[in-house]
Amino acid sequence: RPAYRLRVPDETIAVCDRHYGLYQENLARDCGDFILRRSDGLFGYQLAVVVDDAAQGVNSVVRGVDLLCSTPQQIYLQNLLSLPHPIYGHIPLLVAERDRRLSKRDHDASLDALLVRFGSPEAIIGHIAGIVGLAPTTEPATPEQLLSCFSLKNLHGRIQIAWI
Repeated sequence: RPAYRLRVPDETIAVCDRHYGLYQENLARDCGDFILRRSDGLFGYQLAVVVDDAAQGVNSVVRGVDLLCSTPQQIYLQNLLSLPHPIYGHIPLLVAERDRRLSKRDHDASLDALLVRFGSPEAIIGHIAGIVGLAPTTEPATPEQLLSCFSLKNLHGRIQIAWI
């Protein structure tokens, strides 16, 4: 069975990202036509996330920078479907050795392993917040305690995690 693709125009779509600033992409040149429905009948990621976010009333999206290039495609779909545009903020990735992206598939940083290493959820949260720049130290903290100093602007670039 065929996959259904959306033919895109030679049009540049821009987004003002809360962390990275202006990002723009020419749909025809930079991404090309993209899948709306896969050959197995499942809906493609771009369409699914746009419709799902709109149905749930999502107005702010924070996700990894690896998905920044998907945003112009999603904005284009939102325009076609007359759906609202959330505010987007893409953040640097935590990576393993040699800039390998952390993933569940590779069994990276399971919560059980982190609890054994750090002893408590607060210690994990505080450590991560400190190494990525969201907290001044790596001392244990709750998310609520970190709210007063939270700013996307404080995030460092790619952060290599050595404790996985």
